[in-house]
Amino acid sequence: MRSSTRFVVSAYGVAALAAAVALAAGVGAQAQGAFDPPRTSWGDPDLQGIWTSNAVMGVPAEQPKEVLTAEDIARQERNEALRNQQEPDRDVNIVWDEPETERKIQQPSLVIDPPNGRIPITPEMQQAVDDWGPTHYGIGINSWTDLDLWDRCITKGFPTVMAPMGYNNAYEIMQTPDYVLIRYEIIHDLRIIPLDGRAPLHDNIRQYWGDSRARWEGNTLVVEVTNFSDKTFGTQQPLGSYRGGGRDMHVVERFTLTDENTIDYRATLEDPRAFTAPWTLGIPLIRDESYVIYEYACHEGNYGLEHILSAAFKDR
Repeated sequence: MRSSTRFVVSAYGVAALAAAVALAAGVGAQAQGAFDPPRTSWGDPDLQGIWTSNAVMGVPAEQPKEVLTAEDIARQERNEALRNQQEPDRDVNIVWDEPETERKIQQPSLVIDPPNGRIPITPEMQQAVDDWGPTHYGIGINSWTDLDLWDRCITKGFPTVMAPMGYNNAYEIMQTPDYVLIRYEIIHDLRIIPLDGRAPLHDNIRQYWGDSRARWEGNTLVVEVTNFSDKTFGTQQPLGSYRGGGRDMHVVERFTLTDENTIDYRATLEDPRAFTAPWTLGIPLIRDESYVIYEYACHEGNYGLEHILSAAFKDR
């Protein structure tokens, strides 16, 4: 018996594709334009300060698919039913959301390449995305290791930490002649990125955030990140249809000041296990020196994890 496939054509279509191409071309031209950035005392472009991604809060990670298959529709319906069952009041949130920012930047999606705004994931990554919904609620888990890294208060994950959420979207950048340091408000992660040309870590050393090495290309800070751990594959909170790459992930970040208060941030990701092709995340970071970064305590004593596990095992 042949199965029929149902297709739904989105009205988004050509207009969204054109908007994405225009965005990528326009931001790229601005990033490589004639702006002469302020300099540190040793002559590098000065990126120091507190920046947020709040200007694109609410922008979807990906553009919607133009065509939905029967499998896509079934997945959406299954996820919606699960969320309605587990979080009937999920839209009631009067505590944590960041206040509206004066500056809003409109773009079709955070994914700026490929032009369709979709993350080109492999079937294995799609399975990780599908599995996340139930395990996020403690359904079918056998161990704390079945939960993602954020639920376990380990890390938000890289580079998903760059995507704005409802709160804690701040990044503090500090510089010396030999290092760039980035403090992330979410889970208070701190990256210390060498600029001195040292070799990467040995291939046997694997880390949640990989191993970063930076260089200046003109006015752009370029950071290459390797040496990820397979413990990150499928264990980060979702960024669109992406759940976190594994040990072979390679990320190239670019930080470019396009004016005194804007960094054009881009990250291009490759990972043959997770993606069928490279793709690029584009997020403008806006300077906000009035922003105060408070302690991020996650859930004190990790009680949240304890309660998730106790609920998961109560009928066993």
